[in-house]
Amino acid sequence: MGKTLSIMLVDDNPTDLFVHERFLVHKNITHEILKFLSGEEALYYLHDHPDAEQWPDLILLDIQMPVMNGFDFLDQCEKFSQMKKSNIIMLSSSLDFGDINRVKANPHVLALMEKPFDIDELISLLEINGILK
Repeated sequence: MGKTLSIMLVDDNPTDLFVHERFLVHKNITHEILKFLSGEEALYYLHDHPDAEQWPDLILLDIQMPVMNGFDFLDQCEKFSQMKKSNIIMLSSSLDFGDINRVKANPHVLALMEKPFDIDELISLLEINGILK
């Protein structure tokens, strides 16, 4: 595997953040992991880093979070032109039919994966889409 990715993890569950970070580090697909416990924290980071080169290559985004859920986060991100730089995969512990339809309807979202995600499935998805080579 050649290029590694800058990855943003957004999840209100610290255990999920830890587990997903370990998966990513173990497979050596990232050179940087940005972890946030809320959509608001992640938005502050993106707002404070207007240079597209500072934006993550991949955002792994939990759907169900208090205050600002994953879809609300996406709505706010659409205000940034840098959004085109980041690939987004949404995560959920329960695959709700309504969430599946909302993900399919959103052009910014690559896929919806169940938590905890299968790291080999994630790598395959990234390779198929030319994000990871």
